[in-house]
Formats: sequence, C-alpha cells, structure tokens
Amino acid sequence: MSQTLTMETKVERLSRRLAAVERELDSHRTNLQRELDLAAKVHRSLLPKPVRSDQIDVDVRYIPIEQVGGDYCQVRFADRDTFFIAICDVTGHGIGPALLATRVSSEVRYGILYGRNPRDIVRALNTFICDHFSEAELYLSFVVAEVDLRRRRLTWCGAGHPSPLLIRRRGLTVQPLRSQNILIGAVKDVLSDRPDDTVELEPGDRLLFYTDGLTETADAEGRQLGPAGLAEIASAAMSVDLFEMADGILDRVTAHQHGPTTDDKTLIVAEIK
Repeated sequence: MSQTLTMETKVERLSRRLAAVERELDSHRTNLQRELDLAAKVHRSLLPKPVRSDQIDVDVRYIPIEQVGGDYCQVRFADRDTFFIAICDVTGHGIGPALLATRVSSEVRYGILYGRNPRDIVRALNTFICDHFSEAELYLSFVVAEVDLRRRRLTWCGAGHPSPLLIRRRGLTVQPLRSQNILIGAVKDVLSDRPDDTVELEPGDRLLFYTDGLTETADAEGRQLGPAGLAEIASAAMSVDLFEMADGILDRVTAHQHGPTTDDKTLIVAEIK
C-alpha cells in the first residue's frame, strides 16, 4: 500500500513539473513570436513605397516565406534627375539574414545620399560586410542601378545577382543587365576589371529587378522558370499598366509553381517616362 502511495506521489510530482515546464515553454514561444512579429514589422518598414513622377514610375512587391527574410530593396531619388534602384538577397532565412538586410539598407542609403556611383556603393558595401561579418559567413547578391532621368541613361553594378531585365517598348526586346562582379562578402576586392556598364533608355522602356525566388520557381517536373521564362512573362505584361504589371508577373510565376514556396520573392518594376 505504501509503495503504491509512493508511486502515485512521484507521478503527481512529475506531472506538476511537466506542467510547469510546458507553461515555461509556452511563455518562451509567446515571447519569441512577439519578437518575430516586431522583426517582421521592422523589416517591412524598409520596403519602399510606389513612386509616381513625371520622369519614372516604380512599383515593388515582397513575398517572404517566413515572417522575416533576407531580401532587401530600395528605390530613391538622389536628386530631381537621378534615381537609384537597389536589390539584394542575403544567403539563408530568418532573423540573422533579415538583420543583415536591415544593415545593408542603411549602408546603401548612406551611399546614395552622399553621391556615390554604383561601383563605389558596391565597393563600400563589400568592405563593410568583409570588415564586420566575415566570420558569420553570410554573403549576399546585390545590384544597384543609377538612372540619369534627364539623359535617360542607366548605369548598373551587380555583384552575383540575377540579371535585371530591360524591356524595350520598341520591339519588345529584352536585354539582361548581367552582374559584372562576384558575391558581396566573398573576397576583399569584389570589383572586376569592368565593374559597371551603361545603357541608353527610351520613353516607355521598363526595368525588372528581382531575387532568384522568382526564377528558381519549379513546375511539377522540377523545371525552373529561369531568366528566359521570366523574360517571356515580363514581355507579355508590357501591355498592362505598370502598376498592374508586378501582380500579373507574380500570378504567372505562381501558376508555374508546383509545391510550397521555398524562397523569398522580391520584384521591382519601373517605367521610364
């Protein structure tokens, strides 16, 4: 009889301990969710608003697979006739890459406001990442473009990022703007012998900047959409208003996709006036 009581007492004690541990875990989960919610709000606050002007229109979409992701983008006037578009993708997902994307935002913004050209922005960003995050082994693909709105001229500098697309209104041809340099954070001197390029623009031309979450979307047979597939979708979307274009492209990408989303998707579309 006493042994039965002893066993029942032990079971009761263990049950109370287990209930206490479960309460503590619930509290930790609640606190973690609260922190993730805050991180997501901070990350989303970095997303640029659409731009409507007499020289350029810009629209932006961001679809993370988790509450916070490693994609980041920025669209900004440096002055009345100079416009910048920047986009990056930090390796990995979660709070760490999202925090780094936040830090990238401030570095790029600083470079734009202090009059750096695209190659100098890339060089400075790479130096910053190498100096402060080399041990974290976090790398990022990045591209920044400067649009001279008065001369209708675009200069871009890419670092291992998927090629933005220039879609010509005349003839509906698509020109990839290929990255000239390797990933940010890979080496101390990231710039190649030809780190940037320039191309002339015409009224009605459109630009697409995106992360590889779009082009790596796969169908039921595992075939990725790829840059060529995205270029085809983008060309077909030239017939709609710019501010309908991003959603139309994402709808087509989703239609191609089979299975769950595996990467963040960020898309910028712009039209030269």
